[in-house]
Amino acid sequence: MMRMSETIDTSCSDAGGGGPSKPARWLVWLFGAAACVALVFVVTHLSEEKEFLRLIEKSEPYWLFLALVLQAGTYVTQGIGWRVVVHFNGHRLGMLRASELSLAMLFVNQTLPSGGISGEAMISNAFVRAGMSQSVVWSVTLVNFAMYYLAYAFCMMMALVLALYHGYFVFWVNATIFIFALIALGVAWFVKVLPVRQMIWLKTKLRFHRKIACLLDSMIRSHVGSVPDMGVYRKVFACHVMTFMLDAATFWVVVRALGVVAPIEGVFVSLMISTMFRTIAIMPGGLGTFEAAAVMSLKSIGLPLMLGLSATMLFRGLTFWLPMLPGFIASRHFFGKKSDVLAVTG
Repeated sequence: MMRMSETIDTSCSDAGGGGPSKPARWLVWLFGAAACVALVFVVTHLSEEKEFLRLIEKSEPYWLFLALVLQAGTYVTQGIGWRVVVHFNGHRLGMLRASELSLAMLFVNQTLPSGGISGEAMISNAFVRAGMSQSVVWSVTLVNFAMYYLAYAFCMMMALVLALYHGYFVFWVNATIFIFALIALGVAWFVKVLPVRQMIWLKTKLRFHRKIACLLDSMIRSHVGSVPDMGVYRKVFACHVMTFMLDAATFWVVVRALGVVAPIEGVFVSLMISTMFRTIAIMPGGLGTFEAAAVMSLKSIGLPLMLGLSATMLFRGLTFWLPMLPGFIASRHFFGKKSDVLAVTG
């Protein structure tokens, strides 16, 4: 049995802690769903109404199967990232368990939008229940958190370069991409190198925001710098970059399933733009905002409006709606009684 000092404060570990009340959450979901319905209504009335259903019905199943395989690969790459850090800290994490953790984390982050903090709290809770010490848990989760945002910034800068080269967007869109990339880079730097004394000062100033205060408290107790091997950072960073690339490949394949060969670089830029709006949105999983951004950005790279809507809805079906039930089951497993996620080595 773990010592009491090794347990994480449940107010921080609980992915739902500090979030909106249940009625407020339902209102957010309803608002996001309404935004999606409104988007479909507007686009179908700007084009031929039957075109949307025709495109969906005529989608090629083998391309959709490939999209499903590519999307499944994102859980594998995220799982590999977890395994790298966990193994470095003297534990063993099976590939199946790691992928299940990634699926559960996706579900929590989509239902409780918090810039990834809710999912990280859920993962840390699962590791603690499995017997990992608190200091190691936060070392693992913070390395993953920092490298995710570094990969995010890297991919956003790649998207900006491609957007400028091809002239896809107007100035304000490009400026927004650049600012967001800097913010993501700042988050990675903040988690990686900010001195502990400044974290304490920030925690005092931000105590009104419960999730951020909990994250800062965890960083104070176990700084990410406790993992000295730069090879670990590089591998985890590469895993997150590969996850973004697999998402982009999934999006491109979905467009191809509708009978159109789109420019892969344009689809990648569209995905990153949409992901940016998903991240900053208050709706779960960016419901409504992701769809609107994806449709408009696909139009900017030359795809017809109705095709962009059809591709976006198919993509969201594969990446948002389809994983909801297995993600819920996985998250309940890790929130439940002490699990056998890890096996201590040595």
